[in-house]
Amino acid sequence: MVALFLRPLSFIMASSLTKQKIIDAAVLCFNSEGIANIRLQHIADEAFVSIGNMTYHYRNKEAIVAAVWEQLVEKQRVLLAEFRVLPLFEDIEHLLFRIFELQQQYRFFYVDTLEVMRAYPTIQVSHQQHIAWQILQMEVAIRFNQSRGAFREEQWEGQYEVLAQQFWMVVDHWMYRQYVQQRDSDDYSSFKNMLWSLIRPLFTNMGEREFEQLLRL
Repeated sequence: MVALFLRPLSFIMASSLTKQKIIDAAVLCFNSEGIANIRLQHIADEAFVSIGNMTYHYRNKEAIVAAVWEQLVEKQRVLLAEFRVLPLFEDIEHLLFRIFELQQQYRFFYVDTLEVMRAYPTIQVSHQQHIAWQILQMEVAIRFNQSRGAFREEQWEGQYEVLAQQFWMVVDHWMYRQYVQQRDSDDYSSFKNMLWSLIRPLFTNMGEREFEQLLRL
């Protein structure tokens, strides 16, 4: 009786491992050559599976891209969900590091965002929702730090919303900028310094002291 249940479970586990292996291989291929230059055979070779085995799990390249995107989206959701409701400077720093890690893992998406959007319209809708959430989270973080005295009072109507928009633009386009200007895309210091430079002009004396303490950690 037990064997009847073990066999299906082992099959499900093996199938899940194979699917993950295919996704991991696809990410490696996309990062290396760009999503447009990769065919199913490239992914199968990287995953060490046959085309037949791969298409059993993912019928075409579009299905593989969708699976990769779902994996990225889930990690993005977890990342933003972990961001505190009342984020201090150390939480912002942690968020930046996690975002940087994600961009390194899925660099193809951040370098070829427009190309992916055009080729896969369903991804575009999901990405737009993530952008809106990301901007809202940063605006909340800015307003919270202003309310506790770390940021100066708002100078003009809509300043925090504009700043949150700018923050997102730098975050999502940083990798592309590095590639275009042939700069190091693995340089976390450059990434975080550019983002902190957007909000540092808002620091009060208290905010500046906290930031200096953060740098010393």
